[in-house]
Amino acid sequence: MTNISTLSGFASPVDDAQTVFRAVLDALAHPGRPVSLELPPFPLPAVGFSSGMLALALALCDQDTPLWLDEAADTPEVRHHLRFHCASPLVAQPKMASFAFISRPETMPRLREFNPGRPEYPDRSTTLVLSADLSLCQDLALELTGPGVKGNDQGFWHRLSLSGLPAWFWDDWEENHAAYPLGVDVVFVDGPGIRLMGLPRTARVRWAANGESSECT
Repeated sequence: MTNISTLSGFASPVDDAQTVFRAVLDALAHPGRPVSLELPPFPLPAVGFSSGMLALALALCDQDTPLWLDEAADTPEVRHHLRFHCASPLVAQPKMASFAFISRPETMPRLREFNPGRPEYPDRSTTLVLSADLSLCQDLALELTGPGVKGNDQGFWHRLSLSGLPAWFWDDWEENHAAYPLGVDVVFVDGPGIRLMGLPRTARVRWAANGESSECT
């Protein structure tokens, strides 16, 4: 068996974890607004796991948060690193996970395959951490509204852009939003300059192409 080196985690574990935690809360509290995550560089366990995804894992996960990794992220190096620093159990089924780390969203499971929580415990759902490109796109943009979106009380729709998601994602998101208070939450992670964007289950999304909006159904 090949020996796997144990790499260091955060340079300042307490301060860095608090920085990441606050950034995630900020991203989910303000859907669609990119949040910059300023952290000093630290070693990565594998190419398939970005700096941003690793930062979220180190800050949010512990022995009580089962993790699911997609095929691109699920390498021996990543497994070793997460077990050492987070002590999180790794699960085989998405529905068993508190957090799912997805490096290749185009091949990810459908949203309904993750845990939506239970009526008495809607907070015990899966949070998805997805690698995504948050750069601007001229041909296709998205609009969203909901709690935390600036101007939502006037029916404002916030315009954003994402790429690299499967074609079915926004159809599934409509179902996920309609199931509120159940449903999954998503944190998109862009790199190498780490930016986060939150998409909580409370957010409603529609797409807009060439200036014309239509519902995402």
